Amino acid sequence: MDTAQALRETSDALLRDLDVLVTIEEEKRTLVPGDPRLVELAQRINQIAARVLTSAGRQRKLTETASAEIAAGAPTAPGQPIESTPRPIQAILTEWRDAERRAMAAPSGSAEQAEADALVDRLRDEYRSAHEAARRTL
Repeated sequence: MDTAQALRETSDALLRDLDVLVTIEEEKRTLVPGDPRLVELAQRINQIAARVLTSAGRQRKLTETASAEIAAGAPTAPGQPIESTPRPIQAILTEWRDAERRAMAAPSGSAEQAEADALVDRLRDEYRSAHEAARRTL
């Protein structure tokens, strides 16, 4: 995988995790103290925050690699913004279906279900945008 595609995938994962993090945190804020879901949601938030930190570190390394490739004039160096690097529609669809399965398999009302539902929403929007962009290029 080239640096541009790796940057796109890492950036997408980071944005998805941030969206899910916000969604779960907003839900947690509505619960009354002592609600057992508070602990479950807080644990899930901690797990997602750890993923965000890992993704941010990976993205920093990739941007350093991209900068070095550009400085060296490498033919594989990224030449456009991350947003302009297309993500394969099939990859989005595969992740979307996986998130839907996770949401259906998760216990009702659990933090796992909340995370999967938020991810489903994000991936549905991403798929719609990618599909519309692909139609415009035909």
